[in-house]
Amino acid sequence: MKAFILLAVWLAWALPAQALDFDRYHSQEDINSWMRQMARQAPELVRFHTLGYSEQGREIAYVVIAKGDPETMQSVYFNGAHHGNEKSSTETVLGMIDHLIAKRHDPEISKLLESYAFYLQPVVNPDGHALNMRGDARGRDPNRDYSFPERHEDESFKLGPVKLVKELTDRVRFRAAAAFHSGMEGVLWPWCYAPQRAADTDTFYTISKISAEAMGMSRYLQSYRDYPTRGEFIDYMYMSHGTLALTIEVSNEGNPPERLLTGYVRRAVLGALTFVHSVMLLDEGRLEIQRAPDPALLLARARAAGDLRRPE
Repeated sequence: MKAFILLAVWLAWALPAQALDFDRYHSQEDINSWMRQMARQAPELVRFHTLGYSEQGREIAYVVIAKGDPETMQSVYFNGAHHGNEKSSTETVLGMIDHLIAKRHDPEISKLLESYAFYLQPVVNPDGHALNMRGDARGRDPNRDYSFPERHEDESFKLGPVKLVKELTDRVRFRAAAAFHSGMEGVLWPWCYAPQRAADTDTFYTISKISAEAMGMSRYLQSYRDYPTRGEFIDYMYMSHGTLALTIEVSNEGNPPERLLTGYVRRAVLGALTFVHSVMLLDEGRLEIQRAPDPALLLARARAAGDLRRPE
């Protein structure tokens, strides 16, 4: 645990003045233009991809950042804005892109980029993002459209952007992934749909605790204990590919005041990098796995930290 504290201190000190400013929310045109520019400026490091288009014709784009061939590396995946009115999640993905590029020569970041290809998608739900709606243009919730152990794929993936995420994740089969959201502050792991322990609950607990504490958050628990949901991204990722998938809740407000946005982004980037670092230690056999406490204890701790997210 001491190593993680030292890492968190170093990362917090090393976070640069961003090349991209986070004193405002960025439009999708700005986002995709900037990602293209980064790929042109550092083609050996950054690759820009268009995943597809939304129902209303908006581009769905992502970048891959790696010191190596992404096709031969283990990969990690971060996305934002499953819910279009949770825009701090999008800004956090942009913050990760910005940080990985700006600090690519620093030893800790360089090692992560040599170990994993980072796939970073700022906006899953571009129509909702543009309209400042939770769901898509027809009000459908993308983060309830994934299959899970009690619902087959034939009954899922009705929404185009979610189908595109499925195609990407089925092709790459990520080692680890996180979906950024907002509505509380904390870290959640599978399962979302049922109360039973996942086979990797102790691992999930360990990496969630480390990541949450790096962000100064005291809420980390199984997603079902936050509130039960059916059809979430993290359940699909874990069920289908064994991906160590988390939900990282960035801020209590979906769109925090712009004057506070930089702080939220920096904090969430720190947590995400700590998450990947813990996965790297796990893969190297150097992560000490802690036994997850009884769910009731974690729930009590979460309640003591503040109100849990309200079901939506």
